[in-house]
Amino acid sequence: MDSRIPTPTEALSLDEIRTEIDSVDRQLVVGFNRRICLAIDDLQRKGMNAGAAAAEQDFIANLLSKIAAENPGPIPDSALTGIYREIVFGALELARRVRVGYLGPQGTFSHQAATLYFGNHVDYENLRTLEGVFEEVSRGHVDFGLVPIENSTGGAIIESLDTFSDYLGRLTIYGEVRLGIEFCLLGNSPLEGIKKVYSKLEALAQCYQWLTDHFPDAQRIPYESTAAAVELAYLADPGDGVVAIASAVAGERFGLKPIRKNIETNHDNMTRFLILSRSPAAATTNDKTSLMFKCADRPGSLVDILQVFKRNQINLSHIEKRPSREYGSDYTFFVDLFGRADDPRIAEILGEARAHCKSLYILGSYPAFDPQQRFQPEAIITPAESNEKLRNQISETDRNLIELINQRANLAIQIGKFKRQHGTPIYAPHRESAVLQKIHDLNSGPLTGRTLEGVYRELMSGSFRLEKPLKISLPGPLGEFCHVAAFRHFGSSVDFAACRETYQVFESVANGDADYGLVPIENSSTGGVIETLDAFIKFNDRLNIYGEVKLEIHYGLLTNCRPEQVKKIYAKHSVFQQCRNWLSTQYPHVQRIETETTQAAVQAVSTDMQNDRESGAAAIGSVLAGMPADIRTLFRGIEDRQGNMTRYLILSMSRTEISGHDKTSLMFTVDDRPGSLVEVLELFKRNSINLSHIEKRPSGKQLWDYTFFIDLEGHRNDPAVSAVIGEARAFCTKLTVLGSFPSAKTVL
Repeated sequence: MDSRIPTPTEALSLDEIRTEIDSVDRQLVVGFNRRICLAIDDLQRKGMNAGAAAAEQDFIANLLSKIAAENPGPIPDSALTGIYREIVFGALELARRVRVGYLGPQGTFSHQAATLYFGNHVDYENLRTLEGVFEEVSRGHVDFGLVPIENSTGGAIIESLDTFSDYLGRLTIYGEVRLGIEFCLLGNSPLEGIKKVYSKLEALAQCYQWLTDHFPDAQRIPYESTAAAVELAYLADPGDGVVAIASAVAGERFGLKPIRKNIETNHDNMTRFLILSRSPAAATTNDKTSLMFKCADRPGSLVDILQVFKRNQINLSHIEKRPSREYGSDYTFFVDLFGRADDPRIAEILGEARAHCKSLYILGSYPAFDPQQRFQPEAIITPAESNEKLRNQISETDRNLIELINQRANLAIQIGKFKRQHGTPIYAPHRESAVLQKIHDLNSGPLTGRTLEGVYRELMSGSFRLEKPLKISLPGPLGEFCHVAAFRHFGSSVDFAACRETYQVFESVANGDADYGLVPIENSSTGGVIETLDAFIKFNDRLNIYGEVKLEIHYGLLTNCRPEQVKKIYAKHSVFQQCRNWLSTQYPHVQRIETETTQAAVQAVSTDMQNDRESGAAAIGSVLAGMPADIRTLFRGIEDRQGNMTRYLILSMSRTEISGHDKTSLMFTVDDRPGSLVEVLELFKRNSINLSHIEKRPSGKQLWDYTFFIDLEGHRNDPAVSAVIGEARAFCTKLTVLGSFPSAKTVL
């Protein structure tokens, strides 16, 4: 990395300074990618992966402390540590081992099948319910999930078949595993005292004959898993006569030796498991496809479908029937056939079959079971030759990066002086947009675009601090999603001021108490934000919309313990409601404690952990909410509604320049006569100007008088846009341009 860039002087022009910054940025992007490769190697050697919460936190804290100590300035420590925090989190995501979910606890047949295929090079997550496996795969919390689909003795696993209906389009079948099933009777009870037999319902069915022959009077009780049944039998008093049916492996966890072995009715007993993923499996020479379909409601439709496969000599290896969920409705059929759905011939045959179906879904195309096949994790990087060489490479790269970052900071100081001399705003959204596009174009990986953008937002945040410390006003409290949006956009080197009400954010910017404000304007689930729209009616002539921020709304489970150690969860009532489905599949029996705010939930976890490290306390909130208390995010994206996004507006006393990808927001009222709104909208249609957003609010002046808000594509200074706005005024009782600003290209 070449870091020999001259320190700028007062004599440099603004264009010359920006040329120097471009040169530094080219080297920084290369350096950041080099650093993340070294970070991945370092993390993998240290064994950092999911669940190593304490070690992970210590590692990050030590690294950030070391980096801050080596910073000669002028870049603020907050910006430098923010940059490295983004790099480390990006590396943790890339370096983490593959995660595999199964119906736990450890020792179940699902666990044994998972280890048979995935081996010891992945992290295993034991989940509480079978539906929970589907759920965690669909959310991306685990990369693969293993679910039983059929047993050679007991037949289809009904729960798995029925659950597919809820996850259509959200995951795919990636492969299959077959496991020989040998059941044992486990427990501390003497044979003559056995009264209760616990196990999974399917296991009880597969041992029905043996139980009938030997313990016909014993109560048979279905339980959540075979391994959980073993734990129950282990904890029971020998005099209670409680035993479990499970594998010998499940008994080994508790030191239980089998009372009887091989008690399954069929000694050739085998269970087939499906591997679930969000990504399709690569094609092989021996593939299968699983289908789910409903027949058309007429006589012989099932025969017509099967005839299609017969006529085309397509072998069906499996067929099952399940009643549909609606009372008195038809049936859903599950079929496995040999071949891939994306093969042109198979695709044509499926098209013909679909003509005889009410619905037909492809659940996945995947390799047929091969007892020799094993999962092979992909190598991310080429590791350094030795730990010592790696440490030297990291130290050298950090020195170069810190030097380059501070050279860029010196250049930013020069730009700050120029801006102050000419009264130019320190924060310019059109310039920010250009810088982010530039670094995306320079990036060749493995650093993701999302991580690199996070790095540069922290870098620019530090530059703001050097040019002029910025104060950002937002609706509070801190730790909620307005704060997350502001933090992700402006970085950690600005000051945040939380207001109790949205209108106070407008007031603080209009009065000069804050440099910029950030307010929510619309949510993809709930629509326009009334408080913000009403505040524009009051403050429209005192400030401008300066930019926009789009943020994915994700809740996380915040805790420093492992998943199976969680005993209680704190959150606001509304947050529990928004994460209800996930909680019911992953933590159905864990205590839920309501708090007034997310901050209070996080504080309760922090207090519980200080009093008892084994408290098992967790909170639900944003990732940012846990950071001040050093509480990590164990699971991300646990909200029930996926894809939820909120758009925020940045408020300022200044106007933005043209970026080339702009929006303009207007607020207007029209005469109370038929067609007045249509006349305004037709102007934009006639001039081919796209409207991306429209809202309506009562004006507050008289009954049934409304104020309309629209966003259109283009900048107010574009001749075509300004001409249409001028023409539209003739049809409005009042029209105000709220602002023109760069359209947000990415969702944070």
